[in-house]
Amino acid sequence: MTAQEKRQAVINKYDLLIGRNYYSQNLRDYCYKKYKDGNYYSDCSSSICYAYAEAGQSFGILNTAGIYQSSKLTTVDVDITAGIPDVSRLRPSDMLEFAGTDKSRPLKIGHVEMYCGNGIICGHGSGRPSYKQLTAYCKSRYDSWAPGGWRKGLVSVIRYIQDDAAPKPEEPKKSGWYEEDGGWKYYLGNSGEPVRNAWYQDVDGKWYWFNGAGLMVHNTWYMYDGDWYYLGNDGAMCTGQVTVDGKWYIMDNAGGMIVEPVTLTPDQDGALQYPGLTG
Repeated sequence: MTAQEKRQAVINKYDLLIGRNYYSQNLRDYCYKKYKDGNYYSDCSSSICYAYAEAGQSFGILNTAGIYQSSKLTTVDVDITAGIPDVSRLRPSDMLEFAGTDKSRPLKIGHVEMYCGNGIICGHGSGRPSYKQLTAYCKSRYDSWAPGGWRKGLVSVIRYIQDDAAPKPEEPKKSGWYEEDGGWKYYLGNSGEPVRNAWYQDVDGKWYWFNGAGLMVHNTWYMYDGDWYYLGNDGAMCTGQVTVDGKWYIMDNAGGMIVEPVTLTPDQDGALQYPGLTG
């Protein structure tokens, strides 16, 4: 699953709690299973922790301070202005922790809500789990004061499901001639794969044959489609008159060895030529 799919699974599980569960810290473990009275119970932190667990992303069933302190979770680097976070830095399923009334807790944390995306949060206060508009809720918390004299606004954003790793940049595909172990290969730029078991005509107009390993064949005879071809020292298919091991051969314009009797005629300089060849 992608990070987005994991996050949406958590949101979907929390949706089952909306308007259903009753608030109770003592019965908080009856979040997704019925208590003997037939009802479901949870508090702010257990409702979120159990939603993660039901979605297969459990990090433990913690209280609000435990969420902040857990080594399994990370604090999101997000700007908070007048109690309102930079929404562009949030991800669905992020946990928004707010100050409460107990100054002994880290950052005086006493309540947690979960971001659902599109500027909406969900959470379980003293009533039943519900959806709220993020900006309005954060402003109302920021404008509320604890008896000890501090604001009860947003103090931290916590994340469990991290963003997917960025894909590695695709390496440039090989293209053209490469001398490698065993000999020369020619790589096709559209696929980055070497030519194998096939002919290839280079920009110089010459034809080359590559074996199954992608290596250019040279200094050897090769039979293809019923005709014999000779690949020279540079690997190029030979045409015209060829000397191999002291023997003379005539290759036609397509590179195939001529096997029928031939008649050589002298040119204007007296050199013997096979009249059927051009170029």
